[in-house]
Amino acid sequence: MRPQLLACFFLLPFFVYTQNVLPIGAWRAHPPKRVGLSVTQSADQIFYTTRAALMILDKDEIAPSFKTTVDGLSGVDFRMIRFHEPSGKLVIVYEDGIIDLYDEGRIVTVRSIKNFTNITGEKKINDIFEYDANTLFLAGSYGISAFRIDNGSFPFSTFMGEANVLSVAVFEGNIYAGTAEGIYRTSINNPTADDFSTWNFLGLEAGFPDDYTTSAMAIYEGQLYLGINEDIYRWENGGPVLFSDQSESYSLRYLSAEGEHLLAGFRCEDGSCGNGQVLYFTSDGNGGALTSGCVGRSNYALEDQFGRIWFGDEYMGFRWLDNTADDFCNTFEINSPYSQRVWDIEVVDDTVWMAAGAYEPNRTPIPTDHGMASFANGEWEIYNRWSKEAFKGFNTADDQRDDDVFALVDVVKNTTNGKVYGASYYTGLIEIDGENIRLFNDSNSPLSNTSGDDIRTRVSGLAVDDEGGVWVSNYRALEGKPLHRLNPDGTWVSFAATCGQNDLFQIVIDPRTNYKWIISGSTTSGILLFDEGDIDNPNDDRCRSFTANNSNVPTNETNCLAIDQDGDVWVGTNQGIVIFECGTAAFDDNCQGSLRTVDLDGFLEYLFKTQTVLAIAVDGANRKWVGTSNGAYLLSPDGKEELLHFTKDDSPLLDNTIRTIAINDRTGEVFFGTDKGIISYQGDAIVGTRLNKAEPTVFPNPVRPEYDGPITVRGLAVNANVKITDVNGKLVYETEALGGQAIWDGRDYNGRRVQTGVYLVFSTTNPREAGLAQPDAVVTKILFVN
Repeated sequence: MRPQLLACFFLLPFFVYTQNVLPIGAWRAHPPKRVGLSVTQSADQIFYTTRAALMILDKDEIAPSFKTTVDGLSGVDFRMIRFHEPSGKLVIVYEDGIIDLYDEGRIVTVRSIKNFTNITGEKKINDIFEYDANTLFLAGSYGISAFRIDNGSFPFSTFMGEANVLSVAVFEGNIYAGTAEGIYRTSINNPTADDFSTWNFLGLEAGFPDDYTTSAMAIYEGQLYLGINEDIYRWENGGPVLFSDQSESYSLRYLSAEGEHLLAGFRCEDGSCGNGQVLYFTSDGNGGALTSGCVGRSNYALEDQFGRIWFGDEYMGFRWLDNTADDFCNTFEINSPYSQRVWDIEVVDDTVWMAAGAYEPNRTPIPTDHGMASFANGEWEIYNRWSKEAFKGFNTADDQRDDDVFALVDVVKNTTNGKVYGASYYTGLIEIDGENIRLFNDSNSPLSNTSGDDIRTRVSGLAVDDEGGVWVSNYRALEGKPLHRLNPDGTWVSFAATCGQNDLFQIVIDPRTNYKWIISGSTTSGILLFDEGDIDNPNDDRCRSFTANNSNVPTNETNCLAIDQDGDVWVGTNQGIVIFECGTAAFDDNCQGSLRTVDLDGFLEYLFKTQTVLAIAVDGANRKWVGTSNGAYLLSPDGKEELLHFTKDDSPLLDNTIRTIAINDRTGEVFFGTDKGIISYQGDAIVGTRLNKAEPTVFPNPVRPEYDGPITVRGLAVNANVKITDVNGKLVYETEALGGQAIWDGRDYNGRRVQTGVYLVFSTTNPREAGLAQPDAVVTKILFVN
């Protein structure tokens, strides 16, 4: 009997992230889950790939769960998925040819195709055909492979040169390979099937057109159906017979024969036909078109045992029809980020803010409309032209949206008034004040359009000072004033070309000196230092430029800035990191910056000399998280010791190019932003206070027998001295807090787990940090139950 669907299932709590305290060292994925790109099914589940996660949907209750790299998936660049019923395994294919075999949480990864050494270029899988209980045939950009799903081996692979194989099927003892040049065929029993010269091309003599493409094949009710250009043919009496004649405006994307009907998915070829279409047929040729309301850019569709049609589509939302005749499209979206793109992240008051724009290495804007987003209390809120009217410009036609808010590349929150600001490297400055959203551009503010592109108001960097003033970089301002301050009262102050430079980017403000450190996009000026002095007196402004010619900056190609707890400025460049430890003397000639020397296998080398450093963040223990084009690193406070290094090959990290890093100072959670999405790691340091809190918190407490992870003590003075004793005063463990948090593994000095009982935690302020005549101390308790 067909299940009753829940009309309001999308409101259930399983769609919501939680922000519970993560165990130290745990990862949490934040993938976009608004699009179901590829779809497949088992007897009781529907599987979807989103842009960065696998969704598993129960057919009876439509209750989804998700799997990501945190759960062991190899990546996020999904190519396609197919469920293999005989083995009960889900075959997950990635863009680079890697295959995951997923079986109820167990994952086996097969890298053979990616590692093929005798082919160059792309190694993409385009189609999968289930042959028997153990064998699949894979159609790839390189040719055809037989694949054993039981052991991950390849009985043979046929490399077909430049013949990109788009589809594959086995019918009446022959293997059919559909390519852009037509169909090749060989016997399933051919002992030399791996030799492409033994395959036969099906051309005019076999009843095929002189020039044709076959992008889709399927076995439906025991007969082979073929895509020949945009039309569908059926194999009859040893040759192709026209089954369905279609418009030349469409191209056939797929054939699907998993239910009662044969489904054919078409994409618009030349743009004149709008969205695609999906047709359904019975074997006698009857059928029709599925309602267009469920079809956007369809990648695949299937029919389940209840007659429902599930669509894998590139448009937003998951969608299905209750039957082929249904005109009502069931849709739902899952609360998540809008897309994978991430350029900047800021975490303030437990809220994550993210900007999803981008620009090219040469500083050319990429006109993405993904906007910005916030994540708080388990919910994402999206701010872009699809969700907020204020992000739309006056031009509404599809080909005239030049004044919409594109390319958000920076985001800051003004904690003095709660307003959030986004830098559009295309349209101006966005101000979000609750439900009130305002755009500042050349028409209503001193912000200027861009020299060389005088219809764009490019804002490229933001920072907020202690008084609540918002500092704005205005890239290549036509008016020659690239730096502005939006005052708390709503007025503006503008500053002339800083050090003669007009292409300013990221800004950070030293809270001790109020100096502004600014990344320059110029190839002649790497870092700028600016001090406005009396803001009402333009004559006392000071500016200094640090370049590869006048300082220790290794290259003028600079990318990012961070100021640590000692007031030192860390600068990421295309040739490593330079550190300015000058404080109030930053304008003195002897402030040149220093290149940290580290020991690499017995050889001294400058820190990250051969790497591009794109992001730097400082955690509560003054350690540095560094994002590079080779993954993420955690360094000791002085940068001389590498504490951690994550890449996508040895961790759930989504991509090795880390665009941005931000840290929740209260929890220690570290957020990594990449072109493939956001993922976070639970760090072990939080920001400490000058004094211990009266009641520090311990997690978990009590510590039960089944728990063997780290125990955290939070609410301590910065870098406090911590001693743990039993109730008799015997010292069990001693450490120094990481910022405001101490970590204990529940073991004594001999590595033995402590016995059942109450243990006392004594925290005393660190003399070098607190500067107190008398140390501040606090005591709390931990209960162990073994």
